Amino acid sequence: MVRMRYFGTDGIRGKADALLEEELPYWLGRALAFKESKVIVARDVRLSSLDIEKQLCKGLLDGRAQIWLTGVLPTPALAYIASKEKADYAVMITASHNPPEFNGLKVFGKCGKKLSFNEEKNLDGAIVALRVGTTEISDDGVAADGCYEEDSHLQYEIFANNHRVRIASGAEQLYAEHVSSMFPRFDGIKVCLDCAHGCYATLAPKIFESLGAKVRAIHNTRDGALVNVNCGSTHIKALIDEVKPGEIGFAFDGDGDRVIAAVDGKPYDGDAILLALSTLYRIQGKLRKKFVVGTILTNSRLQRELAFQNTALVRTDVGDKHVLEALINSNCPLGGEKSGHVIMTDRALTGDGVITALALLEVKKTIGSLPRFVPYPMLEFNIEAEHPEDYISSAEFEAKLKLVKLKYNKKGRLIVRPSGTEPFVRVAFECFSQEAEPVFADIKRMLSAQRLSE
Repeated sequence: MVRMRYFGTDGIRGKADALLEEELPYWLGRALAFKESKVIVARDVRLSSLDIEKQLCKGLLDGRAQIWLTGVLPTPALAYIASKEKADYAVMITASHNPPEFNGLKVFGKCGKKLSFNEEKNLDGAIVALRVGTTEISDDGVAADGCYEEDSHLQYEIFANNHRVRIASGAEQLYAEHVSSMFPRFDGIKVCLDCAHGCYATLAPKIFESLGAKVRAIHNTRDGALVNVNCGSTHIKALIDEVKPGEIGFAFDGDGDRVIAAVDGKPYDGDAILLALSTLYRIQGKLRKKFVVGTILTNSRLQRELAFQNTALVRTDVGDKHVLEALINSNCPLGGEKSGHVIMTDRALTGDGVITALALLEVKKTIGSLPRFVPYPMLEFNIEAEHPEDYISSAEFEAKLKLVKLKYNKKGRLIVRPSGTEPFVRVAFECFSQEAEPVFADIKRMLSAQRLSE
């Protein structure tokens, strides 16, 4: 696998101050503006998002791009608008489920489709080349001879008066109408929505209410200082504690492309959601290929439950772009991640928390209840590492992994990978026995002891 300088699992991600100091938004804008591209830009609610938007637009305008600004918008809504408006690129300024001090840039390609790995690699290389100051990007996207010369700084306040900038109003309403048109009514169904103080804070309740659901919402103010803080899909306990008998809970993340449900007082994660949706798709005759796409982190219990439906599980690397690529290449309509990124290609080509939640309500309406899902116990923890890939490949850490595998290879499944969004090594161990706690404690001790110096 080629190692990229800036792009990780889902776009460019890091501490907001560092992104701005390195001027990565500016250089991304320059790389995207090598021709007269139509670029739609949206942002989430983070306090740093406006400054990143300013820097991105400066780069786009120093090139030849036509810019459409939507303001605050969920990631799946931006993907839909980019498709509807036939944009060349769309850029979402967000750090998704990460804490408020992080931010990032997710890039969509032609008509709102996720960039392929090769497209991201080329874009990453273009940013590297431009930052060196000795190359610029030609119309075919390939580095060409030339030089970049700094010009005077444009002020954000005059962007709206530039003939190459448009303020795109009404995007939220268009998206809401589009989503609502896909589903039947859910009159009387009670839901509790944890909006994570993010992009869906006011929008998600309106969509559910438009379809007849009885909605209670928590953390439903857009607040850049509180986004994802002890709420949303990464802190599902807040929702579980709030959901009342007779309600189904849904927790979104800050930019709205993932959801975790709360059912009967327990988390109903992406694996459980895939099981429920596969049941619906099988009834509707949509699983003609007889398989569903997951990732290396997908719980093996899902694989077993799908087998009872005569359906296979195909695994990819972690990241919704890998899931989407597998879905498109195999003409399969359903896939997703344990984290709550779920893609239904007959409805959208990106993860969409609201569409996924409404699809679960459709399952409940169709078959009367959501399938019960009891996953194998899984330990997940992080090891802090400034350079995760180097940490994993070090002789000392490889020796630790070898010991763990020798001791526990027959008792479960070990997954170790570098985070694509944060300075961590991600460790997971799936135990094939319910008596997992002693195993988990031992593995965590073996891998975390005497952390390597960097």
